[in-house]
Amino acid sequence: MGVKALWQCDRDGKMFTSKKEADAHDQMLELAEAIAAAIGENIADIEEQKLDDIGRLIARNKDLFTKAFKGKTEELSKLDFAEPADDEKNITPLKKVN
Repeated sequence: MGVKALWQCDRDGKMFTSKKEADAHDQMLELAEAIAAAIGENIADIEEQKLDDIGRLIARNKDLFTKAFKGKTEELSKLDFAEPADDEKNITPLKKVN
């Protein structure tokens, strides 16, 4: 039986097969949190879940938003609203040994 190294994201516990992917996901979540906080401080009465969704949407699609801010607003038509699919289907859970 082979052994596969896994990295766990500090912020949400998702597991990744490479440190680079885990770090990138963690940085995306950090950016999403900062965006949500900034919006929440400046716009009243937005539910916390909605703020989190907005922050993640912008953070996951930061390259498209960057292009849109530079005048290519058509890039926003390519926004990805879905959360990335978990790779947990490819991960065998660890069994507890008594």
